[in-house]
Amino acid sequence: MSHPPKAQRPSRWRIGGFLLLLVLACVGIGYLTADLASLAMHQMMERPQWKHDQPHGHRWLHDELGLTDEEAARIDVFEADYRQRRRELETEFDQRMAELAELIRANDSYTPEVTHAVHALHAVHGELQQLAIEHYYQMLSVLPPEKQQRLRDLAVEALSQPE
Repeated sequence: MSHPPKAQRPSRWRIGGFLLLLVLACVGIGYLTADLASLAMHQMMERPQWKHDQPHGHRWLHDELGLTDEEAARIDVFEADYRQRRRELETEFDQRMAELAELIRANDSYTPEVTHAVHALHAVHGELQQLAIEHYYQMLSVLPPEKQQRLRDLAVEALSQPE
């Protein structure tokens, strides 16, 4: 088996440098994608139609479902706990975003502290998502079948909207 003349072969340094650059680009793109996805989810939660726990969002959902006073009262049994926990998690999410922003401002490279901050942000984001889904199922459990279907349709529609 013959090898091309040395002048035609790429050097190991050149290949190694290219691979290092490729890995760094992938890490950077992955980091930015994760950060942008978290930011998009946070902004998505700020939309009136997604903020069930805000007065206008709460009213919107009640109107969309055509809730009777009795149905609304059944939801209100667990609504206050949901709102409180959501506020706590949103505050923590904002703190984690601020911490990550400060690390990005202070560091010229991707450090273990940045990795930790990204993971901490994702953990809170996951808790927010889980809380919202648990709340959805709580609401579903107290509604009559026809309103359960409407709530399912609204949830699927909300989850299907591209950002």
